[in-house]
Amino acid sequence: MNLNDLKGDDEILNSLKDKYTPEELRKLLAWYNAFDDTEDLGEDNILEVEDKIWGKLQQSTAFAEEIEEEPTGLSRKLFNTWSLIGLAASIILVVGWLFVGKNNGDAVQKQFTTLREVAKADLPLWHTFSNTSKAIYELNLPDGSKVWLNPSTTISYKILANAPTRDIFLEGEAFFDVKPNKEQPFHVKNRGLNVVVLGTSFNVVASEKDDKYEVSVVTGKVKVKYQDPEHSDRFNQVIITPQQEVIIRKQENTLETHDLSLEHSAHRQLWEPISIGFDEVPIGKVLTKLEQEYGVTIRTPNASIRKCTLFANFNNQRLPVILDILCSSINATYQIDGQEITIIGEGCL
Repeated sequence: MNLNDLKGDDEILNSLKDKYTPEELRKLLAWYNAFDDTEDLGEDNILEVEDKIWGKLQQSTAFAEEIEEEPTGLSRKLFNTWSLIGLAASIILVVGWLFVGKNNGDAVQKQFTTLREVAKADLPLWHTFSNTSKAIYELNLPDGSKVWLNPSTTISYKILANAPTRDIFLEGEAFFDVKPNKEQPFHVKNRGLNVVVLGTSFNVVASEKDDKYEVSVVTGKVKVKYQDPEHSDRFNQVIITPQQEVIIRKQENTLETHDLSLEHSAHRQLWEPISIGFDEVPIGKVLTKLEQEYGVTIRTPNASIRKCTLFANFNNQRLPVILDILCSSINATYQIDGQEITIIGEGCL
């Protein structure tokens, strides 16, 4: 890769030229080219190159910290080290841009395009769905993956059989159960956020207007990346595994990882599956059990709902599925607002 490769991408090129001299750009591009030839990179190799560069950045950071206490004669060397770190972070972003450009031709998507802009830019290939109800909505994607959308959540997706990736833009909160496909990684994005998986189940809270993003994993492994849209050299990434959550604070550009295992929590998360059975049990007892397991409050404005009975065995099912089945059995509906659930129906005598 060289500067000529960027001539068609004026926005990228101008952004880099504003920050770095031509000599600095040539040095880092040569350094990057020492890793791999980018002409035939696939998605998996792109991730591998990013990891390599990120490792070098961390090494450079450690070196800079070591010499920070040394005599002032080293200050120029320290400055050059940090300059290289910022420039290398920018190159990581450029690699991603070039990869997208090679695979999508003229339909290049900007790294930080909002959900609304993406849907307009490539409308024939993108499908959009908004959950305007007050219940969680289950959506089946073309590749066999499933998504449970919380109320007031919008999803746009582009999933094509021969595309290098499966692409999702999310505004709101959703739980994903992704069908494995090593040849076609699954990406969930919002402004600056990119969650990359091959096949797993995880929850994402991502709204452009909020000050943070949240990603929680139930099964598999997820790579979470965040690049500050206003500062291309502010880049962070982390890999999280089952029962872990990462919180990205946008303004501080920090990633906080938390352990969500039951040893550290009194209740299950809404998206965690459970196996439980009820044999002609009054709905009132069923709701009490669900409240205890998930730490939610379930209200029934019509008290006679609790007099209905339920016979059902839930094997490794999540709360939204349980609620759908429960409500269908008694001809009721439910609404969810945070940790509060309301069941509405005629009830039983």
